[in-house]
Amino acid sequence: MSRFAVLALLVCLGACSAPPEEETATLDELEAAAGPVAGPTQVLPGDIAKLQVEESLAVGAVVADREHNTLYFTTADGPSKPTCLEPECTLVWPPLLAAGGKIEAPGLDQALLGTTKRPDGLEQVTIAGKPVYRYVDDEGAGHTTGHGVDDRWFAISPAGTKAAK
Repeated sequence: MSRFAVLALLVCLGACSAPPEEETATLDELEAAAGPVAGPTQVLPGDIAKLQVEESLAVGAVVADREHNTLYFTTADGPSKPTCLEPECTLVWPPLLAAGGKIEAPGLDQALLGTTKRPDGLEQVTIAGKPVYRYVDDEGAGHTTGHGVDDRWFAISPAGTKAAK
């Protein structure tokens, strides 16, 4: 084999084994690819918020979502004005959302039910004008571990008031 052929073979092997050129992505591209990191549970088109009344041993009758999670309100919110908007809050207190304002709640006074638009455009369920949330540390039906947190978070009763026996 000639020197030229050996040299050509070495160049080819070097080029073929070179690491691939890395692509770099912008922060916006990475965030978009990762999807939502924090915030409310995603609402899919056509999702209907389903509410029900459940009994908590600790505080009595409470409103719960379709997965039997107790719903809460905070005294920091104004009428139909949620204040839990930042990831630090929504990771702990995910808002209950309703696509298109659709709420199914047999057993609850329909006049107390509604939605309010959040700054991100999603619709959050309200009961008696209070935006409602779930609590991340509740582990099942009837759990009300969020009741009384920071003296401003309370389980919501079917009447739209603070749940209490």
